[in-house]
Amino acid sequence: MIKSNEITVGYWSTKGLGSVCRQMVIYANIPLKAKIYKLEAILNNGETIYDGSSWHEENKTELKKSNSLINLPYIELLDLNGDNFIISQSNACLMYLAREFNMLGQNEIEVSQCEQLLFETVDLRNIITSFAYTHYENTNKENLAAKDVLNRAFDNNNSGKMQKFEHWIQNHKHANTNFLVNNISVADFNLFDVLDFYIEFLKHYEFLNNSNDEDLFSELGYPHIGSFYVKFKQLPQMQKYFNSILYQLPYTNKSANFGSGIKGNSWDPNTQKDETPEEIIIK
Repeated sequence: MIKSNEITVGYWSTKGLGSVCRQMVIYANIPLKAKIYKLEAILNNGETIYDGSSWHEENKTELKKSNSLINLPYIELLDLNGDNFIISQSNACLMYLAREFNMLGQNEIEVSQCEQLLFETVDLRNIITSFAYTHYENTNKENLAAKDVLNRAFDNNNSGKMQKFEHWIQNHKHANTNFLVNNISVADFNLFDVLDFYIEFLKHYEFLNNSNDEDLFSELGYPHIGSFYVKFKQLPQMQKYFNSILYQLPYTNKSANFGSGIKGNSWDPNTQKDETPEEIIIK
């Protein structure tokens, strides 16, 4: 269905829900135009207010004429008829790219597996995202909430989310790949992206003494997840992404308590300035 020699991914100046779309386009060796919108953090009488007008009052109004469901992230391209085609809603964007790039399994069983894994990674992301955007009354309450996130994600029991992926990788290992199904799929990108977010979390709250990203999951008792993370990061097709400004973006937007600033801290409008370009082109 794609006619474009370029795909636009529109999202905030963060990784967030737009990161995986960006990664998939780069991996598929399709030129990417990352359209960047900025949530401005503005100090007003000692309080911080957030201005998203660069999206809400500018491009969104125009794009809504083509797709009334428009939101961030979105992808924009030309279809086979040469018409402008816009897709919104994060999971819809991911599923579309997965179908176009043959990253949704090779048969009906694998398609079903990919869908299950994708939505399980969404659940895993929701745990840490909900925490990141919650503002706590004091440091003690924040640390208790962080401990709860650690338990919900990493408890080695039937309710621990990471355990599900550890067992999946262990039970579905393929001889020549380290992917969740036989070939790379949308679920691999989403899992890697979420794991990267959790690494920032583990280091920021000092749950582990090990400073080596490659060993953190193994130290927690998840060696198969650790191996998956390391090998995904070594994929040659991913190096354009890892070497780009896109990989340096914060995990969350400026209104978040965690992950929006430097090394997991919250964004500080007194000392930080968002200098992300409005467009980032990766060919």
